[in-house]
Amino acid sequence: MAIRYTSLADPLLDYINEDLAVSTGGASSLLTPINYNADLFADEAKFFTGNYGFDGYIGVPGLQGSNAQQAAAQYNVAWESVDPSLNPAARALTSGASVIGVAAQYGVNLLLQDTMPLVFSYPVLPTTLDSDGSDFEVVLNDGSVEAPVLAGFLPNLEHNERQTVVIAGDFGNRIKPGVNGSRYPVSVRIVNDNTPLQMLSEKGPVDVVGLSVASQNPYVEGNGPKLVAAKLNSYSPLGEGGPAVVGGTSANNAGADLYGAAAQYRLRLYTSAGFSPDGIASLLPGDFSSYFILEAQSSNGSVVQITAAGQSYNIGQDGSLKVIGIADLAPAGTPENPAYVEDHDNYYDIILEGDLSAISRLTSVRMPSGDGYQVVYNPGGPGNAPDATGAASGPFTVPSQDHTVPITLDLDGAMTSTFVEIDGSVLRNPWNLLPVGSLLGLAIHDTTSGQKIYAYSDPDGQRFYASFAPSSDQAADLTGGRRDSNQVDLIDTTGFAAGSTVTVSGSFSRSARDTSTLSFYAVSGETGGVLDPISGLTLLPGDTGYAAAARSNANLLSSSGSILESEDQAIRSFSFEAEAGKLYAPLIMNDAKQEEYFAFADANRDGMQHFNGFGANGWGVEDLFKLGDADYDDMIVRFTIES
Repeated sequence: MAIRYTSLADPLLDYINEDLAVSTGGASSLLTPINYNADLFADEAKFFTGNYGFDGYIGVPGLQGSNAQQAAAQYNVAWESVDPSLNPAARALTSGASVIGVAAQYGVNLLLQDTMPLVFSYPVLPTTLDSDGSDFEVVLNDGSVEAPVLAGFLPNLEHNERQTVVIAGDFGNRIKPGVNGSRYPVSVRIVNDNTPLQMLSEKGPVDVVGLSVASQNPYVEGNGPKLVAAKLNSYSPLGEGGPAVVGGTSANNAGADLYGAAAQYRLRLYTSAGFSPDGIASLLPGDFSSYFILEAQSSNGSVVQITAAGQSYNIGQDGSLKVIGIADLAPAGTPENPAYVEDHDNYYDIILEGDLSAISRLTSVRMPSGDGYQVVYNPGGPGNAPDATGAASGPFTVPSQDHTVPITLDLDGAMTSTFVEIDGSVLRNPWNLLPVGSLLGLAIHDTTSGQKIYAYSDPDGQRFYASFAPSSDQAADLTGGRRDSNQVDLIDTTGFAAGSTVTVSGSFSRSARDTSTLSFYAVSGETGGVLDPISGLTLLPGDTGYAAAARSNANLLSSSGSILESEDQAIRSFSFEAEAGKLYAPLIMNDAKQEEYFAFADANRDGMQHFNGFGANGWGVEDLFKLGDADYDDMIVRFTIES
């Protein structure tokens, strides 16, 4: 393991270490702009699973203090039988969360809420995840749509572990589908909001609004937790750990922390839910042989099954390998007894050593979940004493079943990505979401895993670090003749308290010969109706007087910075204040031609659509009569809204 740092890495390392030391803020401390050596589990943004987690375990009254066990039984939450002399922590006794505990972590009071772990192929950009859950909608079996009450990364809190988001809300009950009174999720989707959700690919940020997945019910046999991916890398410590306020069990629990120099390779197992022997207890570092079988195929075609840790296996003529143990559990040195508490996230690392040629022959990982191998439950499982007098009655979530997933080889680190903004939000190219930056130089080179991280500076001097190439400061020059016509997202501040003020910010670019000016005006709805200050009537696009009403002082947004104009080929940032409780539409004036175009075709002199949606809260403009070359890059805008 050899990591080379240049002097350019010093600001990044300081920023990471400061984040690791954060001791206040609870779950919100994870919403910092850090994705550090994060795994990519597929070659595109995918929604792996969005299953119903469990019912009624979040915000359990009385689940603290001397009567906690009775409270667990009262509210049908499983309880673990652990020797009191071991001084077990609360998490060793139950996977439920108390009302007080949830309030301390999230700043909200919840009562008997449910959870759903949303498992993605790419890491989520933390600054785009809204803790109020507004990025997601859950569709229930009766056709109703339930909005989460919160969303967060916990317990997936490490800098390289933010591929899973956990949402909480009232999503269902424990009555099985098909039985009268059953209520459960059937799907979950990512929806647009004021700060649209983005993920990080190997090439940079990507818009993921619109992704959806069917949801499985954990109280139905066959729907137990399972592996969704397995990825093999050369071991690297980059990205391990998270803020101290929430990361106690995640500190010092990586492969090298537990096994030292023997941690040559990391097989990261990615799961649909937390794994537990019974829904409460933890997996232990030496538990490999109780749960997993690895399979390798030698170059001569022979198949070898790896079933035990600490034993060397010859892979034909390709050399040998050995499983050392499991990591990403509890901190190194934690006593391994029934009071052991691991971090209970969606990741388990099988640590290996051996010849590269043998390691490269690994093909799959299996969880037999029977025939001498132990099953796993998600955190809604029964505990180790479900039949005890006074225990919760259940039903509890079902166990895992026999399944196998292929191993993705990423020994050159190509399927990892880093993006850290140490000075705050940097300028983004509104067309492709890439940060705009000039190269300062190589900051970090992990010569073992292959990861390279570079230092950049945006046009305003804001520094950031990335493993991918950023955008130049030149505006995108799109091909003409675009025939697609996509919805244009208006600036919608109706979700904020009327009378307050919000900040609209983002970036815009211009790729046009003619100078133009973009402004915004208040409309009464998505169809573009505007209140005429003279007649008091609502005019629709195409009505006589519509343009004059839109430009009137009563409707035109005139706050500082709300008029956008720029030189050709430039990318610029913008920020302005707007009144909450309103909907604002854009209009652009081609200053050279003195032609004005609205986001509604009927309001334009040529009757054509001059604005075209380019993803969530992003759109492009064609500023010539009859659409000119129809490239829609004459101005491209992307925005977010914050209170």
